[in-house]
Amino acid sequence: MSRVGQIRKRDANEPQIVKALRKLGAQVIRISEKGAPDLLVLWRGDLFVMEVKSRLGRTTLAQDATIDGGWPVFLVRSVEDALRAIMQEKP
Repeated sequence: MSRVGQIRKRDANEPQIVKALRKLGAQVIRISEKGAPDLLVLWRGDLFVMEVKSRLGRTTLAQDATIDGGWPVFLVRSVEDALRAIMQEKP
């Protein structure tokens, strides 16, 4: 149970991921709503939604619902995962 107004814990690898994305020129917005993905990333006109987890971190049921909700959400555990997500070829 969390207290009202309590700030949720962010994964320790998130700052490195945000820094690497911004270094490429991406705009990164951190989201703090319960059950919402962690990052919105705008890069070269495309919007990417990312859920950051540590190497062994698991998604919550609320995050799973968001991830399965239709908009593609990338589960990223490293800088390499995040860069791979935004560099994918467009269909």
